[in-house]
Amino acid sequence: MKEIIEILTLKINNITMKEIVNDLINSIRKGKEKQLIYTPNSEIVVKAFDNGDFSRLLNEADYLTPDGAGLLIAARLLGQPLQERVAGYDLMRNLLREVADKDISVYFLGGKPGIVDSAVDNIKKELPELNMAGFHHGYLDSDTKEMVIEDINNKKPDILMVGMGVPLQEKFFDSYFDQLNIKVGLTVGGSFDVIAGKAKRAPLWMQKMYLEWFYRLLQEPKRFKRMLALPRFLYLVFKEKIDI
Repeated sequence: MKEIIEILTLKINNITMKEIVNDLINSIRKGKEKQLIYTPNSEIVVKAFDNGDFSRLLNEADYLTPDGAGLLIAARLLGQPLQERVAGYDLMRNLLREVADKDISVYFLGGKPGIVDSAVDNIKKELPELNMAGFHHGYLDSDTKEMVIEDINNKKPDILMVGMGVPLQEKFFDSYFDQLNIKVGLTVGGSFDVIAGKAKRAPLWMQKMYLEWFYRLLQEPKRFKRMLALPRFLYLVFKEKIDI
């Protein structure tokens, strides 16, 4: 049984990276029901707190993994510590490495036109044995969306990784997950930009010190308003702790 830690309105899985990767691969091999994974950070938790429909959408996933370090801090404050951070980018990379030498196929959907192409090229260089079923950028109108869904269903990838940003990627899965001929759906945010070399992750030392948000802010100062969700997130968690 999956252990759940409730942080504000979301039910976060207390799971390690190794555990979820193994769970997903076993699910694919054994032909179990489709699995859907979202990777909320502090900003997404606040968005869900403010929007009941979005909260409901997220909680309907099979897994909610703690992407941001803020969730680990919050869980400790609430007396229910999470085992480790399971960020969407890291989960994506670990899954790709694990399935590269297996008969498991992958489809990339998201990013700007050209970005996902570069991401696929770089992944193929890094993991030449990876079974890349297909890919498409994430700028979809109604006609293109139908074409992409048809392409996915024809190619039957085991894993569909969608990187359209929040909340577009989650709404995509909420609307079409049942129609998709896949076994695992995973949201990966801006991961294709990183793999394509168009964006950089924070150095490991900054990640370990919970400063990745600051590194992103330095890279993209326009994110400042979005970053205001972080202090509000901590305030809401403290308030919940006091209420408890």
